[in-house]
Amino acid sequence: MTRLISLKTQSRLLVLIAIFLSLQSFWISSHISTSPGPPFPDEHLQRNPTFNDHDVGSSSILPDGTVTFTPEEFQAGRLDKYVNLPNNPVDPMTDVHVQRLMRQPVPEPTEILMQKAPDPPGVNAIVGLASYPKFMDGWRKMVGSLRINGYDGHIIVGVNTHIPADEREYLDRMGVTYYAVETANCSSAIINQDQDTSNKVRSLCSRGLDDLKLEWGRYEMARRWLKACKTCTGWAMVIDTRDIFFQRDPFVSLGRAQDATHNLLFVEEIASYTNTLPKTPHRAVNIGQSMRYKHHVEPCYGKDNVKPYELIHRPMLCSGTVIGTTDGIHRFLSVLVEEFRKNNAKGPMCRSPVATDQWTMNYLYYKGKFGFVHQTKTLPWGTGPVLTVGKPCVNSEMKDGHSQIDMMQFGSDDLVLNPHEPDGSLARVAPALHQWDRCRRWIMPWFDKHQDLFMTTKKPSDEPFMPWVEISRSNSVL
Repeated sequence: MTRLISLKTQSRLLVLIAIFLSLQSFWISSHISTSPGPPFPDEHLQRNPTFNDHDVGSSSILPDGTVTFTPEEFQAGRLDKYVNLPNNPVDPMTDVHVQRLMRQPVPEPTEILMQKAPDPPGVNAIVGLASYPKFMDGWRKMVGSLRINGYDGHIIVGVNTHIPADEREYLDRMGVTYYAVETANCSSAIINQDQDTSNKVRSLCSRGLDDLKLEWGRYEMARRWLKACKTCTGWAMVIDTRDIFFQRDPFVSLGRAQDATHNLLFVEEIASYTNTLPKTPHRAVNIGQSMRYKHHVEPCYGKDNVKPYELIHRPMLCSGTVIGTTDGIHRFLSVLVEEFRKNNAKGPMCRSPVATDQWTMNYLYYKGKFGFVHQTKTLPWGTGPVLTVGKPCVNSEMKDGHSQIDMMQFGSDDLVLNPHEPDGSLARVAPALHQWDRCRRWIMPWFDKHQDLFMTTKKPSDEPFMPWVEISRSNSVL
């Protein structure tokens, strides 16, 4: 009997030891995936590995067998079979919640409508906040490049309440609708006493939206402006305005919005499997390797919910160029703004500047919180309407390593190409270049060489009125 008990005890001890070793192995492997690398703000937790599709493994397969990530399809040139779905099983109740959000009444804009442009021929919309004291060069690069390169849809922006007269005249000629955004102190309920106030978009609000700092409030402004635009019935793109330039109509490759299978499109930044220089893996970054993701998300959502190792191969999504149909962009903005308000109520670790728009958006996407997963798609870097050039223009292993040009491809007309689009594609010339300010040393001379892409005259006041604006002016005289 004593020997039997002893054997049972030994057996139990062996089981306990095996469990302990398994837990220890899991702990070590997960901490290797999230081990700190260079100090913040460097983008990497660890050196970016060269992509190997065998490394993705079971992390891209859900318990129900759904394959959520297929970079090998992209690398094989089968873009139509590529997916980058959320990392969670589809929850039907999420769709119900999102539908409920979308049905809620959208308030009227609180900003003063300074200029309602005549309705353009097109039904698509570009929307953004650009409330800088002076922004003529930015207007010409953003608005001018849109108009000169064939975009005939709506442009809706927020401007400074004291926008210079010459800028107003230019926007009027270009057929731009603009609202005056008056900055204001935020509600004391969302202010962290020790916050850094040097970054105005993360320390100030706007009049009428004092519960959202400007960084977040601009999405609610966009939601309201689009709702107020009764003829914005096609595609819409919510953009960063300071660092975007257009070589083509950004919607040219998407077809008609009403025919779209996917009504919400997120733009991927460069990742390991889209890197055109795979022998220099540090030139790309996957979201699970980004220290910024963990730094900005974990304090709010907690370690149990933020597991970077689950996203070790996944791409980072850009919050400065989000595209959708009327329903899709409304879904995106409704979910994001609700999350911002919920986070403000949670406390300092969930508010800006600890939490930011891009990282919150990425967290929500990979958790499936935008709902309607099969109507939502992410566009691989180097394809589609937007080429995000920020990271490719930066070599983190070089001193003063910005403005690199080695990852850029140019066509015979010297326009910047989407590297993964085939010749003949409507998006072979990248319609939009985003984050070009990281590329200043080569792109500023390029702008000088290609002024015809964003201006027809040296003086903004000499630019001709858009045809539909001229017709409206003529009719008003009559």
